[in-house]
Amino acid sequence: MDRSFLADKDVISASRKFVCIRLATYENAEENKILAGFFSRGGVLENTVFTLLTPDGKTKLVSAGRSPVWAFGGVRGAGINAQPEVSMKKMGQTMEAIALAYPGKGKATKGSPPLPYLADLRLAMNVTAADRQPLVVVYSKSAEQRKKMEQELSKVAWSDQFIGQAQYVSASDASEFKSVKNFKATSGFVVIQPGTFGLTGEPIAVIDAKTSASKLVESLAKALDKHKPSTLTYNQHRQMGSQAGARWVSKTPNQEKESRRGGGRRPQR
Repeated sequence: MDRSFLADKDVISASRKFVCIRLATYENAEENKILAGFFSRGGVLENTVFTLLTPDGKTKLVSAGRSPVWAFGGVRGAGINAQPEVSMKKMGQTMEAIALAYPGKGKATKGSPPLPYLADLRLAMNVTAADRQPLVVVYSKSAEQRKKMEQELSKVAWSDQFIGQAQYVSASDASEFKSVKNFKATSGFVVIQPGTFGLTGEPIAVIDAKTSASKLVESLAKALDKHKPSTLTYNQHRQMGSQAGARWVSKTPNQEKESRRGGGRRPQR
């Protein structure tokens, strides 16, 4: 998904008025059906889908496609593309207009929103590696303790200082950390540096599970500051991954790859 649009300040501002949903292609059969219902060519679900929907999640309000480029214009192609200012401005303005047309009902709930959890630690390391962000794991075998940790962390995660600076996932068993190097099974807020290809990770810091939101601010800031994002270009990443034999195996078949093996054309991005 192109980052130029999603990193634009006007788009970010407009997104605060939306419920933003991130589905992971090929990781859930039910989600695959939903995504294919919005956009698929020749019955093939491709590995990225973007659209804007009505509040009931059923009606498309802009053209669906591989990325915001399909709806707002710009440069198509693999990797991270610098997009025309006019295209990003159009996306921000369109989102603001949609927000006015669908203002929402009722009062906002008190307190911080729930943490935007990814599905599981395995997937979370892959997503954070792709997004070049650190990962924060809320880890405890106790459901009660995890709930308390979530309440404290959500106050911090949604603050102006931390919003958008990390990804989050919950874990309840040490076995979930099998691909995290040098991890000692200690309950706490585990900040992870994802590996280059998102198949492994390594702890940056483990913050005590009983840390309050006020104290978590400083500890988390220090940990996130130690994260080292990949500097590889899209083509360099693909080349190094191929040389290293790194392969991501999704939970459901990769329809795009299977289509190409069957003689289909490489789809436009």
